[in-house]
Amino acid sequence: MKSAIYYGKENVKVCDIPTPSVGENDILIKNIYSSICGTDVAVFTQGENTGHKIKVGDEFGH
Repeated sequence: MKSAIYYGKENVKVCDIPTPSVGENDILIKNIYSSICGTDVAVFTQGENTGHKIKVGDEFGH
């Protein structure tokens, strides 16, 4: 599956990551569309600790 990975200020790349596995009491939902919000923009332009608690190497967005 595709995911935006945060690599630091103004550095986000869309990468292929493994599809999560599901447990006996879980479901897997296919996301068809996604977007960004103002907090995502702040983290992208200003760096870590400016909105979401995101670190380099984490999946970006929500």
